Amino acid sequence: MRKKLERRGKIILAEALAPFLGTRGSKIPLPEPGTVENLLVIRQHNQMGDMLLAVPAFRGIRKKFPNARITLLAASINSGVMQNNPYIDEVIAWSKERSRKDPFALLRFIGGLRRRRFDVLIVLNTVSFSVTSMLLGAVSGAKWRTGSSSSPFGAGLTSKYYHLELQLPGEEELALMHESGHNLYPLRAIGIEETDLSSVLVPFEWEERGCREFTAAAFGGGRYAVIHPGAGKVQNIWPPGRFAEISGALLERYGICSVAVRGPVDDVFFARFLEACGTPPQVISCPTAGFLGALMRDAAVSVCNDTGVAHIAGAVGARCVEVFGPTDPQRWKPVSDTVVAVRSDEGKVDSVTTGDVLKAVDGFLAGISVTGAGSC
Repeated sequence: MRKKLERRGKIILAEALAPFLGTRGSKIPLPEPGTVENLLVIRQHNQMGDMLLAVPAFRGIRKKFPNARITLLAASINSGVMQNNPYIDEVIAWSKERSRKDPFALLRFIGGLRRRRFDVLIVLNTVSFSVTSMLLGAVSGAKWRTGSSSSPFGAGLTSKYYHLELQLPGEEELALMHESGHNLYPLRAIGIEETDLSSVLVPFEWEERGCREFTAAAFGGGRYAVIHPGAGKVQNIWPPGRFAEISGALLERYGICSVAVRGPVDDVFFARFLEACGTPPQVISCPTAGFLGALMRDAAVSVCNDTGVAHIAGAVGARCVEVFGPTDPQRWKPVSDTVVAVRSDEGKVDSVTTGDVLKAVDGFLAGISVTGAGSC
């Protein structure tokens, strides 16, 4: 209820500010791409997977505007996955919590945006419509503004705030579309086309170094597996005891020890996983995206739920088995040959068996000599 009231309040505020911050009906054309020097992309979606699924869109934007300095404004919760991205020159993180604690934080943030003197603004909303993103774009000072239409989400605001309103696909078309293609769809209107739907995540050197030091201390430079038994959505969580069975089977069949990754909202299910483990795994809590990417990339195999961690695996080329429940992997699995989706015909995560997942795991580990059970 609180979120609905907050959203309604934002819409009323945006309607009131439209005569002052909107484009006043102006439909000026997009500047010649080669002349654009400073470009701002706003993508405030809070899900890490959603952000990584937008990397092909950033790749397309970079190709369209080769001379521009591209700045990404993202929510602080997932801005880390875009640090070091080859298609982005700068990542700015915005936190609503910061403005609640400091009444002047928003004014300072807006001032910083305006000093950058953006030529073009693109607000890339797809799975939801963010009033905050639209308003931040309006006060950014960008000379030309565009963004996804708010109409599919029951609001008629974007036609008042953008020089060009970008249309989103209809439900039938979207059902046949990968989510990375969904992010690219509205950009076609400004001549952005991209066929490579793969993602990219580039760890920092200090994250690479930290990963090497951790694995050397934990596994002596030997093979290991990564297990992530949590997820942000309960309906996507495979029973923790089955993750424990996978960890045990990896040790028994291949002599591979596991490192278990605990996310910020995983405590309950992670505790159940640990209780079910015969041999306790190494544990890492809330690693940075780059550290986790390096850890998964160098692992013999990773196993996780349908969550952002799988998209990190896809973005670094890690061998990963992703367990799906109600979500369609044809739309949401990372576009990567190294990530294998396992889903039951029923579409329920509980219906996926340990044998189903082990079959996919064995596919990655075929050819690895069986050393028998060891100690971790």
